[in-house]
Amino acid sequence: MANESFDVIVVGAGFGGASCAGLLAKRGRKVLLLEKNAKAGGKAMAFSKDGFTYTPWVVITAPIMDNVFARVLKELDVEDRVELVTPDPTGGAIFRNTRGDYVPMPPIATDSSADPNIIFDWLEVPAEQRAAAMMALAEITFMSPEQIDEYDDISFAQFLARYDLPKPVYGYLVGSIHDACFVCPADAVAASEALRVLQMIFLRSGGLFAKGGIGRVAEAYAAAVEENGGRYVRKARVEKILVENRAVTGVVTAEGTFHARVVVSNAGIQPTVLKLVGEEHFDSSYVAYVKALVPSCGLPGARYFLDRKVIRQPFGTIFSTDSYWTVEKFKRAAAGEMPDDIAVLYEVPSNYDAAAAPAGKQIVLASVWGPADGLATDEVMAPWWRKCDEVMFRVFPDLPKHIERKEYYSVRDVSRLTRDRVLPNQGGECIGLGQLVGQGGRKKPSVQAPIRGLFFVGCDAGGYGVGTQQATESGMNVAGAVQDFWGQ
Repeated sequence: MANESFDVIVVGAGFGGASCAGLLAKRGRKVLLLEKNAKAGGKAMAFSKDGFTYTPWVVITAPIMDNVFARVLKELDVEDRVELVTPDPTGGAIFRNTRGDYVPMPPIATDSSADPNIIFDWLEVPAEQRAAAMMALAEITFMSPEQIDEYDDISFAQFLARYDLPKPVYGYLVGSIHDACFVCPADAVAASEALRVLQMIFLRSGGLFAKGGIGRVAEAYAAAVEENGGRYVRKARVEKILVENRAVTGVVTAEGTFHARVVVSNAGIQPTVLKLVGEEHFDSSYVAYVKALVPSCGLPGARYFLDRKVIRQPFGTIFSTDSYWTVEKFKRAAAGEMPDDIAVLYEVPSNYDAAAAPAGKQIVLASVWGPADGLATDEVMAPWWRKCDEVMFRVFPDLPKHIERKEYYSVRDVSRLTRDRVLPNQGGECIGLGQLVGQGGRKKPSVQAPIRGLFFVGCDAGGYGVGTQQATESGMNVAGAVQDFWGQ
């Protein structure tokens, strides 16, 4: 296959690269998809070991209704390869109240009949503060897309400061929803990005999974490449993207050189520009722009392999009035001043997919925020792991009694699977570039590089939402942009 020519070469089979490659192949392009790992999925890759199935860390996707996964799977004619599931989230969000008790979220309708006072009671919101809170939530829920676009240049924290929100409601919006979605502080994330996602969750619900792990979705995207006449090569690390006269000509791998007029990179903008292509092919101003882009935080944590079923909820967040992150709070934590109270995300795959654990057993994933440094040592990560254990064991006191095996995972582990580390404090980010003021909303990096035929796909550019959903939307949009390129 070496020296073969293709219409399009896609580097990386994460959700963005795999969806883009699958769609282009389905639409008649000769596509080569190259993945350095043994399977697709990137940061949401599905693993199986000792009868347990899990992802590298907690992956909770949204929205449930009208999700892009289903749309792409349908266009690729592979919807029968993946079983998407929407487990009942009742009780999954757990709030630490003023008495220090951890209280599960009560059942509440997901349609217009929902009574917000159920939530306000749970959050201990005083009666006299509820009207203002309701007004704020209603405004957020029903903002038009044009109105949302107006908030690219302020942070979500600045947006919320316009309202006199009760502190528990602020903690719920930021600590339970925002932090879990963006893995970046609310005083840094572009308000427009946060508002779009909150609308998705409020109107179309959140908590979408796949049996066998959400990575199965990316695997189905990738499989469609070969089924539509393309090539999908695993364990094929791209070493160089070739450029001549400011236009891409192909890629170099250990197996040889492959040629194409279009290269779509799912390797991340920074690794693509600074390593795979090389700074010398770009204007200095563009290189400076790329180097200044800020990643999301990391998401280290623990996997608990249990000898019995302990937790009944399929997923959720554990938070309090004060558990949300700020830029300053995270800086202090990274310097060794871990806060007393932090939010924890948890997922129990075997509670929505019985095959994810041996009969009678259970696997629990728990994640907290951490530094996005792909070289972070175990010594650096230890305080984050200890805090993860501390919160999980307080909320689920039977958990430590039934641990057969425990694995801590770090941002370093995820970095090895996904994008290469090319800058300090980068490589182990959870979502890719942070969806921050100045690089979020309409100010996200362009999907087209200033080199003819080079495109970026994935969470860094081309999509809205968060995580796997954002990456898939990017894949759809970049596939369209590549088609337009071929029409030029």
